[in-house]
Amino acid sequence: MQLRTLSALECTRFLEEHRLGYLACSFEDRPYAVPIYYAFGNNSLYSFSMPGKKIEIMKKNPRVSLLVEEFGKDRTWKSVIAEGRFEVLADRVGSKVELDRAWSLLSKHANWWEPGGLKPDAQPLAYKSDHLFYRILIDELSGRESAVSG
Repeated sequence: MQLRTLSALECTRFLEEHRLGYLACSFEDRPYAVPIYYAFGNNSLYSFSMPGKKIEIMKKNPRVSLLVEEFGKDRTWKSVIAEGRFEVLADRVGSKVELDRAWSLLSKHANWWEPGGLKPDAQPLAYKSDHLFYRILIDELSGRESAVSG
């Protein structure tokens, strides 16, 4: 097996082609990782969530990373890691353009709101959703792929 480093352009294309990644965040030396659906655009990863542990952690420490991977035949694989800064896209004048961009990119996919819009506990019928959109402004991209040799 051989490994190859992906170029920045290959990393970007890979992020554009995929939707599921594993978001890693940390607070007080406690790592936390969860799967998210995302959309890529404007050097940012856009996503949707209900309030919860990951949002609270990212508000306290906005430095995060996202791992996106795919597995092929014969033990081949490709992965990209995007490192960046979390930012809530509030519905206010300064964030309106990015909030609209998030909605536009995410809504191109079926079930774009999963798993961020789901909670394990059943909610009462009168429950009001405090959902939010957020983005990760990418500071650094890296990627690798494997290939079967010879």
